[in-house]
Amino acid sequence: MNEQYLSFYERVKELLKQKNLTLVDTLKKLDINLDAYKSCKRYGNLPRADEVFLLAQELGTTVEYLVTGIERDKTKELIETIDNILQQYK
Repeated sequence: MNEQYLSFYERVKELLKQKNLTLVDTLKKLDINLDAYKSCKRYGNLPRADEVFLLAQELGTTVEYLVTGIERDKTKELIETIDNILQQYK
């Protein structure tokens, strides 16, 4: 099984735990088929993109984090944007 895909499922599991949610209840709420989700995991595949998106929203994270494990630090981007705006008014 591909390590990236295993990590996806581990990240989902960890975020569910942090939010005191269950996989079954969360998938049901999002109208994601539990058997299809488990089948993806078993065969080393990711769920469909729309399902990953729904999971990310429900878990308060990004698709990028769920898929890659990378959390973007938006601080640098925000500072650059503010600096660009300020430069326009100098």
